Amino acid sequence: MADAELTDLRKQCIASLYTCADNVAMFLDGQERETEFSKLKSCIEEYCMLEAQQDVANQALEKAKKETDSSNMDSLQDRFTSHLSNLAGKRLNVNNHPYMLELNNRIEKGRQKATQNLDESDLAITESQEQYIDPITKRPIVDPVKNTVCGHIYEKESIMELINMRKSLKCPVAGCGNRAPLLQQHLISDDELKFRMTLTQHSTMIQERSIMDLDNSLL
Repeated sequence: MADAELTDLRKQCIASLYTCADNVAMFLDGQERETEFSKLKSCIEEYCMLEAQQDVANQALEKAKKETDSSNMDSLQDRFTSHLSNLAGKRLNVNNHPYMLELNNRIEKGRQKATQNLDESDLAITESQEQYIDPITKRPIVDPVKNTVCGHIYEKESIMELINMRKSLKCPVAGCGNRAPLLQQHLISDDELKFRMTLTQHSTMIQERSIMDLDNSLL
């Protein structure tokens, strides 16, 4: 196989390894992800070495040809070996090879994206807990109402019971800066949250049904 064909084949393999790195960053996490990254680096390193060695050999051959009569094969071989030895120690640094630099760049982007997704997931969980859990009963909210003064959400039944029990009730959410008495006219039905809750329940039902269908198909 000609050098040009080998080079094209090598580039296709490198492109496949880049795709593998993107998929590893997307679908794996923790130590498993780092282990696969290390394997990919080892593969890329081998390709870098092959290409670097080929480049060095071509340069050594060109130098030997310029300094030696091409008819004298023994002298040409000696010159080639000498130049190859001198160039190899200076050029075979795979860490600075473009293939390795590109892989490291993709790995770093993958790590950053994974960290960002984790942070967003944590934020979504926190927000969900704040919006769906009644601060009074600590149970999931079914019929949400909003305090128009401070914006906090309560279960309608529990907050109405507190209002009826206490003459001067303040917002029951810990740390709320609203110190004014909470009155019934301050409460409105939170239709937006009701809509989001309906979507969440619908999505959960679909996921559970999909899991059940998959389990049944495997039986």
